Amino acid sequence: MNNKEGQAKEDVSPFRWIPRQRDGESFSLHFTGGVRAACIKGDQWVLEPVLVQGRPASNGSFTRSELGRLARSMGLTPIAFQHSGWNRGAYYNNWVPITPGQSNHMLGAADLWRNIASRLGATRKGSRLNALGSPTHDEVATILDDQSPDERLAQFMALSLRGLDISVEEIAAFYHDQLVDLMAAGQLNGERVSGTLDQLLFAHVHSFFLHAGAARDYLASFIAYRLGEDPTRVDSFALLCKRLRSRHMGSDRLLDILAAEGLILESNQKGHWESGGWIKELGDLRNTFTHRRPYGSRFSEQAGWAVPLSPNGQLFRYRRSLLSDNGDDVFDLIVRQYRLIIELFYRLAKASGFDDSISVITDEDIIEFRKDADPISS
Repeated sequence: MNNKEGQAKEDVSPFRWIPRQRDGESFSLHFTGGVRAACIKGDQWVLEPVLVQGRPASNGSFTRSELGRLARSMGLTPIAFQHSGWNRGAYYNNWVPITPGQSNHMLGAADLWRNIASRLGATRKGSRLNALGSPTHDEVATILDDQSPDERLAQFMALSLRGLDISVEEIAAFYHDQLVDLMAAGQLNGERVSGTLDQLLFAHVHSFFLHAGAARDYLASFIAYRLGEDPTRVDSFALLCKRLRSRHMGSDRLLDILAAEGLILESNQKGHWESGGWIKELGDLRNTFTHRRPYGSRFSEQAGWAVPLSPNGQLFRYRRSLLSDNGDDVFDLIVRQYRLIIELFYRLAKASGFDDSISVITDEDIIEFRKDADPISS
């Protein structure tokens, strides 16, 4: 057999190994406009993308304080930290939103409400699980799913807020990738560019407003339950407003915060209540993009472009219009709403009176441990 025949036989082998990423990690700080900073070590950060010799690159050496001043000078808003990496081929990712008014961002609003639900669940299910001798999967599932209304609604809020995190994370990634591509292609003079990946942006914008509306409505049901109402019948913010009366004001800390912020206010018809402030704006946006038309249906929304941020032509941001070329950038609008939502839900979790600390699992909490055989090696 000659080399050519041997090579041909090797090329038709029945399988190919799928490569796995080597172990590693990254820590980034995301801003609006598709700009982000990557941590090199300690408090040393590089900005990306930066145009260097006509190509996109990571460049500079900044502290976090310097990054903050630079971002403010360019009109960019910090959104979140992202810690991701690979361990033995398995990918992990942690998106940590920057909560306005907080200095420690280790736990976000979604984390606090998840912890509340977990703590409530531990109190409810502990004795029932311990009473099981040799529990089946279905028996354990029945107990875990038999949640009290406040536990269930706290979990629903946590899941919806995490959905918000994911939507914002994906839009930030889309903006960053588009900005890098425009730099690499030299399309930096206002050229409008679109592509098939735009559908990802449209889907995540839609998802953001769906999750935002869901979190708002689960909050309304949670407050209704605290007021003695049936949360299955008061399942939206609008229905909560309809049920409110003057006697309810001052009876619940969460409701008091909404009223103090002008998010629930008395309507022109005395004795009746309605949404106000940015919660009303959020509701209008949600209704637009879930009931009237999807984002991306307007011609001006179907392409994006790079906008210069520095006189030396090194720094740019990505822009995608909402409604018209002169309207808001859609991600800027979403980030404004996102920061308001996570700040409110963070404050409400702290004011709820429930334990929002991280649950610690002990040996007693393990109901069953089973290691299945490796299907490949067995």
